[in-house]
Amino acid sequence: MAKETVNLGTINLDDLPQRKSVYAIFAQSKDSLEPINCRYVGETDNLEERTKAHLSENEQNECLRKFMQSDKTKLMIYELLPNSDKAERLQKEKEWITAYNPECNK
Repeated sequence: MAKETVNLGTINLDDLPQRKSVYAIFAQSKDSLEPINCRYVGETDNLEERTKAHLSENEQNECLRKFMQSDKTKLMIYELLPNSDKAERLQKEKEWITAYNPECNK
């Protein structure tokens, strides 16, 4: 499946897919408006639910919570993996962590 990019500040979170996926959360460049400085990579059974949890003040990852509660523009890239099992998503997550080097996964 293709990767999708969304601005978490402008989309309706209820419109995110409630599907299995791998995702990465980034800041947005003020100049190019492109994703920069990956903060977090994760996998989930429900992208909408997990994104809302990351944006809540109850986010367990302190590094990610500080970023998500900041006024910085947040972009998310995700890839739906509807027929995947947990092992396949964890493998894809590992590949994305290597590719994006997220600050808050450390």
